[in-house]
Amino acid sequence: MNRYFKIAATGLVAGALFVGAAWAGGGLIPVDLSGSEGQATDAVSSELTKRLAARAESLPDEAGDGGVQILELKPGEVLAGASKVSMEPRPAEYDGTWETEGCETFGDDAPGDVTHYPDFRVRWPENPNCIYMGGYGIGPMNAITKWTDPYGLWVRSVAIGDGTDTIVLTVIDGVYYFGDYVNMCDGCGFFDLAQELGGELQIDPDGFLFASTHSHTSPDFIGGWGGVPDWYMEQVADTIRQSVTEAVGAMEPGVIEMGDELARARNGERRDTYRSAEDNSLSWFRIIDATTANPQAPRAIATVGGFSAHPVTADEGPGIADGDFPGVFNSKVEERFGGIGLFFQAGFGNVSPRGNKVEMGEGLANLIPGAGEGTLISNPDVRSAQAFWDQPVTNSGLTALGVPGFFDRPFAQTPSQVAAGKNANKPCRSASSVTVNTAVSAAKVGPLWITGAPGEIFSNYSNTIEEKNPDGVTFALSLVNDGLGYIMQSFETDHGGRQALGFVAGEIGQVVEYEDAYSIDHCFGDMALETTLGLLGGL
Repeated sequence: MNRYFKIAATGLVAGALFVGAAWAGGGLIPVDLSGSEGQATDAVSSELTKRLAARAESLPDEAGDGGVQILELKPGEVLAGASKVSMEPRPAEYDGTWETEGCETFGDDAPGDVTHYPDFRVRWPENPNCIYMGGYGIGPMNAITKWTDPYGLWVRSVAIGDGTDTIVLTVIDGVYYFGDYVNMCDGCGFFDLAQELGGELQIDPDGFLFASTHSHTSPDFIGGWGGVPDWYMEQVADTIRQSVTEAVGAMEPGVIEMGDELARARNGERRDTYRSAEDNSLSWFRIIDATTANPQAPRAIATVGGFSAHPVTADEGPGIADGDFPGVFNSKVEERFGGIGLFFQAGFGNVSPRGNKVEMGEGLANLIPGAGEGTLISNPDVRSAQAFWDQPVTNSGLTALGVPGFFDRPFAQTPSQVAAGKNANKPCRSASSVTVNTAVSAAKVGPLWITGAPGEIFSNYSNTIEEKNPDGVTFALSLVNDGLGYIMQSFETDHGGRQALGFVAGEIGQVVEYEDAYSIDHCFGDMALETTLGLLGGL
């Protein structure tokens, strides 16, 4: 059997086993994607038409082993599949209870109810049966009481392979999600899931890039704002597994086109004490079914966008679970092109949106040109790499919250040190007795580059990576495989803000920076960036 058939068969078998087990136990609900047909909105370019027409003429008539048709990859093609699975809570299927009243402990609506007690998973005095939003203030303040947003909250995945190597991009509608957990779950961190799914699906764990949309009206999966119940963590971990497994199981021949669109009207920098760089580029790529019978109406397998802007257009007050503008973007590209839409955050740590949810989501989606108007990838060689290191934590406020477990992330009380920077003779140096172990990732699909950092990178960070690939398209992504706050380079650091003063910056005349209150160390950005550039150079 050729490589394509073996990968597809492996994914399908694993998918059948996983979904069957889930239906028997957890009751996961599959999403019917049969209606996601391509929609030709513009004339398809002759180059794409010729490639699809040539492929259509070469489709084999005979079946392979077991009656399954074997399709050889043609030059310029990849194997690709996509999936989305709903995150809507199903407590009954996980023997849980979801409470939507009397949840707030902090903030103006805090009832002081006796149902609130220290939850030894996350340490906050809270109701452990409530699902809390993340991103506004700190502690249990804003509970999700309704799941009525028309766009829904999802786990979305796309798998891309060249017949030898495979990468999987997954994005979850959550404000954060950790690579490792202490108490909120066992073995459900992004690093754990990469190892588990890599073994099951025969994919190198380095090839998994799990990300969060960072919508502030989506669930808090780190315990910083109250967290979520045990049963919901279990459900979401199962949903991630299902989305990845379905995407791999659906892999079929496809071609990739890509591009960058200027979207200056859709974001703006937000630092208080100095003017910072922005990343105004909307990066995108679209995978098109290469075996379509109608080259003039190609079907998109997936459309992926990356842009820099905080998803804070929705108000937390009503308690409605909301994916913010990434959800609108995904819905719009699915409507235009078919298939699955996936939106990822790029260098958005210092960047705010310009426009409401619909203006942002539809405005960005409408910038993506029609089928055939992007740059076709002719050499989609797939490669990936990942690097771990011990990062010192010198932020006194985050240490005070992380070590006792108010953020459910391992903060090891062991010494570490780093020295990193562009100039080896003048590196950024840091050392601490408190450490986190984390990682960065990098992948290439020919001239399409994708990198992942374990927090909210600043635009100067993403711009630096993008300039290394002048003839291609680069996704320099945030919140990949971990969620360790803001990541800026040392020259952008406000040391006062990092020592807890940033928590109250707005009340003391904005003389220190808010973002630094959530930055674990002044050398974190230097170390993450230099390690990422090293990975890219080795691919």
